[in-house]
Amino acid sequence: MMLLMTAACSSSDDEGEQEGVAAKKPVMLAIYVYAPEQAAAAARQAEITRADVGDVNAINKEGEIKSLQLWIYESESGAYVGYLDTKDGELASLNNGEGALYQIPVSDDFASRKPKVNVYVQANVKAANCGVGVLNDETIHGDLMNGAKITSDYFGLGNLVTSVPDEGLPMAGKLALQPVVGDAPALRVGSMSAVSTVLLTRAVSKLRFVFAKTTGQPTVTITGITMDAGMIPNEEYLFKTPASMNYNADVAPLLSMPIADIASTPDPTQYIYFDQEAQAYENLINGANLTVRGPFYLRESDKQLAGTITYTIAGDEQTADFQMQQAGDFSRNHTWIVYAYYAGSGKLQVQTVYVKDWSTKEISHNVYNW
Repeated sequence: MMLLMTAACSSSDDEGEQEGVAAKKPVMLAIYVYAPEQAAAAARQAEITRADVGDVNAINKEGEIKSLQLWIYESESGAYVGYLDTKDGELASLNNGEGALYQIPVSDDFASRKPKVNVYVQANVKAANCGVGVLNDETIHGDLMNGAKITSDYFGLGNLVTSVPDEGLPMAGKLALQPVVGDAPALRVGSMSAVSTVLLTRAVSKLRFVFAKTTGQPTVTITGITMDAGMIPNEEYLFKTPASMNYNADVAPLLSMPIADIASTPDPTQYIYFDQEAQAYENLINGANLTVRGPFYLRESDKQLAGTITYTIAGDEQTADFQMQQAGDFSRNHTWIVYAYYAGSGKLQVQTVYVKDWSTKEISHNVYNW
């Protein structure tokens, strides 16, 4: 069989030489994409985060990647270089907590010049969950900057998203002014020793409300939760920061119906955050059988989010305000917990805890012999 295969190859080579046709490999440009967490469906490992509190596990397929698109443009001119749209089988390594090396065909002219490039990657960004139009290999740089976004009808206050859509949670990552090195037909974005890495991060953030009261106290009913006006932008761009943004013009309800009576526990103060590791605190809350509303997945905001909880104690209506510590705490891929409890006297006590974004440290990968 080996002799037969050798003969066949030799015959093909002879024909090519006789016809004067030399086989030419396409020039490929390599880039590394990394999702800094495993999909919960594959394994329940922690998100890589840098946080005030620490790291927490993704749940309910919050980290799963269903689709991925990648664009490369020349940094100076914005000229199109290449595009990649992955298939299901090409996402397994990302969903198993590993990175993926993608190779994109480029022109001979680009290979000879090797200009610096900008790389843009989006995952789980579809019309059904983000409202985007067609973005493909014909999309020029300016159209991608303006078209890659979450529109007003998705992940906002008017149509609350409380579970991961079938298309997944939108994610994005980008690199700018990246050098191109190597020799045709194998080029790479990065250096001779390492391939540049695009780090994906979720484009939305998560909000939850947790309630408890001391056992034996009167009925505490949550009659409403609202977000103040001017808190959540009407749309979110994935790859650019617009010069100005419009926000929700009116106070927005977050509770569709009253909570008849919040959960009782011997000591609700034990669920206040006291410098625990983030996952330990999450486990404490999740295992306590408290009253939870959310998660609410919302577009990122640069505002200091604030709102009001309306409640009754034995029929007497009162209000309690909640507010983030500072503006920017709800930028993309943050998680925020509002814990409100009634300890038996006075008003409902409110505490907020949030976890910051994934680490922004650079990740480089050694060059392999492709």
